[in-house]
Amino acid sequence: MSSNNKEKKNNGKKRVAMISVHSDPLSKLGGREAGGQNVYVAELSKELGKMGWTVDIFTRLTRRRTKKMRRAANNVNVVYLKSGPHNHVPKEDLLEKLPEFLGNFLEYKERNKINYSIVHGHYHDGGWVASQIKRVLDIPMVQTFHSLGHVRHRALEKFGEEHIDMEPFEERIKTEQEIMKVTDKIVATNPPERKDILRYYSFDLEEKIEVIPCGVNLQKFRKINKEKARKHRNIDKSEVLLLYVGRLDSRKGVETTIRALPKVIRDFSKKNKTVKFMVVGGKIGKRGDKIDIKEKERLLGIAKELGVEDNVVFEGKRDQEKLKNYYSAADIFITAPYYEPFGMTALETMRCGTPIIASNVGGLPYLIKNRKNGLLFPVGKHNSLADRIIKLENDEKMREAVIESGEEMIKEKYGWKIIANDMAKLYQQLI
Repeated sequence: MSSNNKEKKNNGKKRVAMISVHSDPLSKLGGREAGGQNVYVAELSKELGKMGWTVDIFTRLTRRRTKKMRRAANNVNVVYLKSGPHNHVPKEDLLEKLPEFLGNFLEYKERNKINYSIVHGHYHDGGWVASQIKRVLDIPMVQTFHSLGHVRHRALEKFGEEHIDMEPFEERIKTEQEIMKVTDKIVATNPPERKDILRYYSFDLEEKIEVIPCGVNLQKFRKINKEKARKHRNIDKSEVLLLYVGRLDSRKGVETTIRALPKVIRDFSKKNKTVKFMVVGGKIGKRGDKIDIKEKERLLGIAKELGVEDNVVFEGKRDQEKLKNYYSAADIFITAPYYEPFGMTALETMRCGTPIIASNVGGLPYLIKNRKNGLLFPVGKHNSLADRIIKLENDEKMREAVIESGEEMIKEKYGWKIIANDMAKLYQQLI
């Protein structure tokens, strides 16, 4: 069907069905399944809406709601579809519930007499649904994986749990392979992800892959007065604040930073400086998530063994609007994952003018050029991390250089308007 005919079929509207099954773009960040994908889908959709696209984001109904649709922004709606029980289901267990999600999507489409120009799947669960929509409706499809089963499994084998159940990974990888065959285009968020797809799945996919990075909200994230930000969090001037923002997940490497603290504390004490490591993320309050609370207790146990429990503070999850205060208050932002497809918090902290130290893994070295706009260290090596913390805090000239370079890079390349424009061009090629 020609582009003009499809425009007529859609009543002149360019309409996208975004499929984000486990990741509600309107949920509060920092929980187990509320992270980068939520932000990506929300911000990309908002910018597409500003450009005149109508975007319907379909996500799973996890609690009983009187309203099954919420307006997220101009031209952007979030639609909640039943798929299993009205409660949280781990994303690893969602595949068997996806046919119900698909059926409810098709029913919603028919009931509202909506025609979609294109479907965009997210993660392998959303990708499976999107691939079925493509087959049933005969419309073009774009897929963003956000995370790959092969790569995640390798990271877990190397750095994670000793006993890994392979069955979920085998099913996930098979699903990813099927999605890759069906979709018209695969959006890799960086060149390393593109290489991983070709290496672990198929070199025949080369023509399907387009590299379009994640972005950062330039209005929401910005540098604010450091003194005011620190005063708000009761942080003393002599205190060196190290910050992590993200999910409480053993794969995120918070443990590595805690293990680096004794060496850092010894060095800084010679200069009459104290150290605080602040962890922002995780549902750890009275009505918290059991898995998040368990991970917090595990990390606190390690801190106690090392004698640094008084130097570690768990803040719990925070709204995105408040994160700029944390980034701006920090002296150094640390992200130490064992596996990281992209690293959106790296963009956020650079935008807020805080220097970053990161694991040399996944998409992070694509964003961070060592000693130019941040520092990299070998995955899981806490002594190497400690050395870089000490170096960055003590070398004022380097700090200023990496901050300036990071801010310039974000402004030039990573605003969501730029990212959405590239995505819209890709959509337009297909419809």
